[in-house]
Amino acid sequence: MTPHPTWTAESTCAGGCEGLHEVVARIARTHPDSIALVFRGMHTTYAELDRAADGLAGALRAAGSCSGRFVPIRLPRSPDLVIALLAVLKTGAAYALLDPAWPERRVAEVLDELDAPLCLDEPALREAATFTGPAVRPAAVCSTDPCCVFFTSGTTGRPKGVVTPHRATARLFPAQGGFATFTARTMVPLAAPMPWDAFSLELWSALLSGGTSLILDEPYLSAEALRTAVGRGTDTVWLTSSLFNMVVDEDPGAFAGLSQVMIGGERLSPAHVRRFLAAHPAIALLNGYGPVESTVFATTHRIGAEDCDRPGGIPLGRPVPDTGVHILDGDRCCAAGEEGEICISGEGLALWYLNDPELTTEKFVWVPIDGVPTRVYRTGDRGERDADGLLHYRGRGDRQLKIRGHRVEPAEVERQIEALLPVRSARVLARPDATGTAQELLAFCTPLRPGDPLGEARAILDAALVAYQRPVAVVSVETFPVTVNGKLDERQLLARAPGPAAPAPAAPGDSPADPVTAEVAAAFAAVLGRPAVPADADFFDLGGTSLGAGRVCARLAAARGTPVPVSWLYAAATATALADRLREPEPAPPAGDPAGVGLELVPDEVPLTPMQTALLTRDVLDPGDRTGLCLLTWLIEGDLDVGALDGAIQAVHGRHEALQAAYELDPRPAAVLVDMPPPPLEILPARPSVEAATQAMITELNTGLEPMKAEVWRTVLIPIGSGGPGGPGGRALFGCAVHHVAFDGWSESVLARDLATAYNDEALPPRPPAPAPRPARPHMDALRRELAGTPVLHWPDGAPPAAATRVPGHLEADLDARALRAVDAAAASAGVSRFVVLLSHYARSLTAVTGQRDFAVGVPVSQRRGYGVEDAVGCHINMVAVRLREAGLTATDAAVRTAFTALDVPYDEVVRLAEPPAGNRPPLFQVLFALQDNAPARLDLAGLRTTFLRQPYQDLPLELHLELWPAGDGGLRAVVSYRRDAVTEPTARNVIRHFTELVAGGAA
Repeated sequence: MTPHPTWTAESTCAGGCEGLHEVVARIARTHPDSIALVFRGMHTTYAELDRAADGLAGALRAAGSCSGRFVPIRLPRSPDLVIALLAVLKTGAAYALLDPAWPERRVAEVLDELDAPLCLDEPALREAATFTGPAVRPAAVCSTDPCCVFFTSGTTGRPKGVVTPHRATARLFPAQGGFATFTARTMVPLAAPMPWDAFSLELWSALLSGGTSLILDEPYLSAEALRTAVGRGTDTVWLTSSLFNMVVDEDPGAFAGLSQVMIGGERLSPAHVRRFLAAHPAIALLNGYGPVESTVFATTHRIGAEDCDRPGGIPLGRPVPDTGVHILDGDRCCAAGEEGEICISGEGLALWYLNDPELTTEKFVWVPIDGVPTRVYRTGDRGERDADGLLHYRGRGDRQLKIRGHRVEPAEVERQIEALLPVRSARVLARPDATGTAQELLAFCTPLRPGDPLGEARAILDAALVAYQRPVAVVSVETFPVTVNGKLDERQLLARAPGPAAPAPAAPGDSPADPVTAEVAAAFAAVLGRPAVPADADFFDLGGTSLGAGRVCARLAAARGTPVPVSWLYAAATATALADRLREPEPAPPAGDPAGVGLELVPDEVPLTPMQTALLTRDVLDPGDRTGLCLLTWLIEGDLDVGALDGAIQAVHGRHEALQAAYELDPRPAAVLVDMPPPPLEILPARPSVEAATQAMITELNTGLEPMKAEVWRTVLIPIGSGGPGGPGGRALFGCAVHHVAFDGWSESVLARDLATAYNDEALPPRPPAPAPRPARPHMDALRRELAGTPVLHWPDGAPPAAATRVPGHLEADLDARALRAVDAAAASAGVSRFVVLLSHYARSLTAVTGQRDFAVGVPVSQRRGYGVEDAVGCHINMVAVRLREAGLTATDAAVRTAFTALDVPYDEVVRLAEPPAGNRPPLFQVLFALQDNAPARLDLAGLRTTFLRQPYQDLPLELHLELWPAGDGGLRAVVSYRRDAVTEPTARNVIRHFTELVAGGAA
């Protein structure tokens, strides 16, 4: 076979002259020490990556790799793989990535198509390492030259090679105006299968932006792998719709810490998307659409909650840069609202199909668009554009379908089955899941010998076909049923398919006696939808899929409180084997440092976080300080059982170690578990009204707590009126005071839920595990550069006169649902989150009041998901500093991403990054902004009516807070709290007025 005639060594450049490898080389020259790759904890800089690729390119050039050739690479995900593909590009050739897990039959077909001078696998890589020839100058290529070959499903029975140019990938990541944010701070996991164009999305989005590619050696980005990736600095991920649904189902908290999530490859599930958006409103969620012939994405759409209710499904969106999308009826452009075939033009188009000029001519055609002859790719997808210009998917015009993100042509699978099995003909159909997504294939065959059950068919096909083409069942049929119109009756055929095989009856003694094995077997059975599974049966032989493996591992990790990577299940696929792996001890931290935090601890000690240390230090330095006081109050109406409430307090105290600890600064900051009895329920004299009871409650609980003596919380009950707390008409105010060193906003709902559970005489959940150590990540230098020189924020009225009270000022305003919808619309239009729009309005308000354009805003961030403390009372927060120099949405979004990338940097170290001038407070934390999304503190006591009454702060560490709380009408309540010794009331009123006017102005 020969290269396509339009690609030769003398080809002319029509679209710019910089290849992908040249962009990476340029970054290596300008930022040599930036981290390009992270793999198993080892870092590779851009300079090291480029130098290694140069060395390998010399060996490849000597072996025949040059312009006009295609070089297959068959390596596992690793730095060697990235070096290899860069080296191939440096020789002027194009690369084709082969999956090491492909059957040899598939590999042989692909190698035959490529007619390659060599196959770059591990033996070839070792041989190339011995090359001692001269260094070579990397080839200068045109952006229109071939860069890579993607192999996908075809209708002929052989894999189809799609040849794409350098510019097709490069167009996705412009310096400005792209469909997502990719910068030098971006870290993206490299987890997609190598032959996919999604692999290009993950790799080149990082390397062409000067960011970091985090290379995973897990089979795919499971929930556990996602948690690990976020812990190492990942802010951006790509997931197929099926994988996205699995993580949402099994471990939705795994997304916490990301800034943007891209999904697609299959039709989206609105139910799963809705749950994600509710849990993570600050994360940008993008729907990406595009066949491989248009290289990764042709359109994207920032998904909003309103998209989940569209009758036609979530939109495909608008074109990405340098891409055109056209709805055609033949060669005629369709009007808005008119359905037609989705056709794509622009720089993302493939050059040709490898060795198939006829198919190239058929699928890549020239049509007049606005009177201009334009080359377009006919996708076969049906769609329409609405009046707003959004593209909507309306189905396929042929049999092509997607299985777990892989494109599958049923005709190709049928041809292969007919070649491999003793059958006359085969028909392949997809069986959908509950969401309507095709998840597995079924093969129906008419055997050569009538009555042949084709008992060995599965084993033959599993050995010869790639995983996503393998049928889960091969059904022998005498004839294919047809409809009255003479077409294949797919519904009747699917009805003949068997469901999941029923498990064999359990014999006496078959149930695993070992509790770990029993736990694993139960997880297998739950995911497979069976009542039980044998302990020594292979999960995949029982019908388990790769996504099913992810569900098993996510459930085991949640139940055990320890990571369970999917790779463990792949290597130990029976319940017995996986249980043995789970019992293996993990590598121990250094002696004397069980938490890995550089402290020599004694038993029952947990090191304090920098935030906890700051809260405790403030208590020591100022005994009158009340910034560490967290107040919770509920109005209770009905026949309250005071004894049951007191018992519930005792039960909750016993469940949460944070409530039983003494918090010490000397000799080291630590929480020490002590045998401290629970606080008694203190009953105060009755008060005539809710207002009087509230004032008495605050006065009583405001007397301070002593966490260094293990006095962490108090509980008080005040009857209202003459009826007392008991009786059908009784009313009482119940309140708790908890020290902030053991409590945070998330803890409110946990404490309330556990109190209600114990009061209602129900069993409390098991004691939450101790918090996992928080890994350190290397973001200090970048944060220092960002925050250095942050100026102090000066209030217009100067310092107020000495205040008579430390109780902060308190102002409120309502933002209705209409205004919030306008905020969300602005966020969707700009491709940012609701949080960014509201923070931008806050920045504009501060600028309007103070006249300053450069200042920092503190943002509290929960650090629970991923650390095993989602169900625990405790203080698990950090404070990030967002430096805002401009109030525009793009600038605010960039500032937020910078700040949230550095969540690993402790609070006390952040404070020291911008030293204040003499006599001033730290400039990084003068003001605060919080969009509160914690669960409500519901105290659901049986037979009673309870209402949570949120109380104002009793003291304030910062000068001015703006917090936004959910309101019952679908809007938000804006609450400004301010220190009376720092901010005057007129200034605070101006801040909240400007803010509410900006939000309302968007609605207008």
